[in-house]
Amino acid sequence: MEKKKLETFIKKYSLNDTLESVIWTNDKEDLLTRAATSDRKLCSSARVEKLAAGFVDGVDVCIMDTKRLKKMLQPFGETISLSLDIDDEDKTRVRRLLIEDENNHMDYVTSERGAMDNVPSMKNIPPFDIEILINPSFRERFNKAFSAFEDSDTLFTLVMNKKKKKLEIVLGYKGNGLSNRIGLGVETTAGKDVIKNPISFTSKHLKEILAANDDVENSILKVAEAGLATIEFEKNEFKSQYYLMKVEVED
Repeated sequence: MEKKKLETFIKKYSLNDTLESVIWTNDKEDLLTRAATSDRKLCSSARVEKLAAGFVDGVDVCIMDTKRLKKMLQPFGETISLSLDIDDEDKTRVRRLLIEDENNHMDYVTSERGAMDNVPSMKNIPPFDIEILINPSFRERFNKAFSAFEDSDTLFTLVMNKKKKKLEIVLGYKGNGLSNRIGLGVETTAGKDVIKNPISFTSKHLKEILAANDDVENSILKVAEAGLATIEFEKNEFKSQYYLMKVEVED
């Protein structure tokens, strides 16, 4: 298999080491995983077709330290083989992830299932009121705006521009109106372009989501005024989806 395929899968779920402890599962030979930050403000899922071919059904591969795994992959060539070392006494337990190429081999010791946090399934998803086009122009403007703020906790806020009477995304928004801020115009779906009250999410999470899926040119950011945003990507054999939970703005 291509090493890049595995690295891309990791890139899409880990979001530049934002999410490290995950469980890989085999779903009809597709490799998939779900992960969430400890505060549950960000949830990610990623799937790649046929990467789990040869994996045993019903076995979880518990990756506690994705950052270390990424580094351990660096010495390997473009083509690798991937297999699992299964515990002889417990056929559901993977002890090691085994990777090799013509010149190198790797043993990555996996974790116990009980050591991993459970990632809740997304349930009772509200209807989405806003749809924003995420295209190369928006990505570039958003990244440049994000770089203007040194605080990684900077939020992006969906708010109606009072002068233009149009929806925009504002970085650095404060409820009292006194803050350094940048407003970004957005392209929206007709009828999905009005928000009653400002709603905010973590800018860094969106930045990493867009960077991890830079191979997909266009996507749609959907936002529910109930406090949830989602964005999904699909290209070739990869699918990924992310949920952002709203963050309260301090005045």
